Amino acid sequence: MTFPLTVPPTPPALLHPSGVWFFNWVIPILGGLVVLLAVIDTISRRRLTWGFLFLTNSMLVYWMETIGDWGQELIYSPTFAQHHLLEWLPLKTPHDPLFMPFAYACYWTVHAWLVLKLGQFLVRRYGWSLLKAIAVLAIPVNYAWDFLVESTAAAMGWWVYDPGFGPHMDFANGGKFTLLWTIGIMSFWPNLIAYWAGKPPVRTLNHFERFIGLQRFTRPRPPVQDAGHPPRSGVSGGTLVADQRTMAPVNRTAEFDAFLDYQVTISRWKFELARFASWFVVFQISFFAMTVLPLLFMRVATGSHSIYVP
Repeated sequence: MTFPLTVPPTPPALLHPSGVWFFNWVIPILGGLVVLLAVIDTISRRRLTWGFLFLTNSMLVYWMETIGDWGQELIYSPTFAQHHLLEWLPLKTPHDPLFMPFAYACYWTVHAWLVLKLGQFLVRRYGWSLLKAIAVLAIPVNYAWDFLVESTAAAMGWWVYDPGFGPHMDFANGGKFTLLWTIGIMSFWPNLIAYWAGKPPVRTLNHFERFIGLQRFTRPRPPVQDAGHPPRSGVSGGTLVADQRTMAPVNRTAEFDAFLDYQVTISRWKFELARFASWFVVFQISFFAMTVLPLLFMRVATGSHSIYVP
């Protein structure tokens, strides 16, 4: 008589991974430090900065990762430190590493910054629009980066796709990763979300904020008067220079606001809360629709089964 397994087996490739300490300690510490610095910067400015918004919203979509992992039949090594915050989900991969939320926050933010930097170079070099530049970069940059990360992970025994979908690469330890299906999906959403967020520092409302209609609560900033006035009568040049040297530094909040090309017409805390809500809504909906849903559909439509990710 056979009994159903209550705990799925673990692929042999994941039993003895290398460098577990790096994921268990370094990534959470460094990731937490980066998020903390973004929070401190936001508090000092009393404004939600691009870095804070991208880091936090990247972290907040993490809860859907385990659903997508079920769809793509991905399993992590059980030797990683784990959390159990997502056990309520009906579909999920067996193990949820503790480092993943921190990795999510930094990974997508760094990716967006890098793609936007490269995109700006192409804009200056060839006169393209930023959208065209990012579209050209999307497949080669993401494919090269994902190929490096995923192949290293499989070879080191950190995570594997088993059996996965489509052509795949096998390693001596039994690890495997897919070459087309998941990498193809990840060439779209990260680049689109970077384009919508805009290259920091952003002077105007970005696509997220305009999607929600926040322009209703702003008005154009009037042009700044030229500061190059001659000294006032009765004030010597030496006195003016001394006054300028002893001026108090510009308030960080005023500095942030002065860079924007708009002024806010409602309470600032309400506007900042609405900005966060716009980022949150777009991140959550777009991530689910463009990454998680296709993975679920593929597994359900093909009827594929994995003994490791049942």
